[in-house]
Amino acid sequence: MIMSESVRKMLRAKLVVLGRDNCGKTALCVRFITRRFIGEYEHKREVTYRCQKIVDKEAIELEILDTVNKECVGPAASSLESSIKWGDGFLIMYSVTDRSSFEAVSRLKRLIDHVKQTLGIPTVIVANKCDMENGRVVRTDEGQALASNLRCSFFELSVAEDASAVEAAFGQLVREVRQEFQRHLLAMDKRSRMLQMRHALKNKLTRSKTMQW
Repeated sequence: MIMSESVRKMLRAKLVVLGRDNCGKTALCVRFITRRFIGEYEHKREVTYRCQKIVDKEAIELEILDTVNKECVGPAASSLESSIKWGDGFLIMYSVTDRSSFEAVSRLKRLIDHVKQTLGIPTVIVANKCDMENGRVVRTDEGQALASNLRCSFFELSVAEDASAVEAAFGQLVREVRQEFQRHLLAMDKRSRMLQMRHALKNKLTRSKTMQW
């Protein structure tokens, strides 16, 4: 049975924010939820934020997991993999003033693909601190090229100065998660129809054999 349109609408999504320490993950989450900017955080543990937002005129309940810095290898990897398994979509963040955070993006994306066992998982790459031009060590075109290579959407912004850009980045991720949800439902519908056709054909053959007897 094909699902109704009311069921097809994605009402909730789980988003995971990944990246190295001091790239602005917590500030990004708080800016998105409250539109306020707070520059300093003592971030020692994961925090899950819950909020409701309107994206493309549709309400959606969001759970946003703000992760602590974890390496992709060693003992911390299993905890990171658990966070990735939990998520529907991912925002990988780096600072344009910290090349090591930029270099971590590819490793994190590979881990997402490995854990999810599929390509095309909704992922947005965000380059933060573009207001700090004097300390920049990662060029804009480097970020764009990396995002293109990883097939991810890309935003370069300043969490401190531009709340609308933060909204745009999260909005894009929500759209991609919704699109993936719809693709999944369409695949389920197709499989359901095929099973129904097989079942009907099997019943028809069974009735035909019975009549021959």
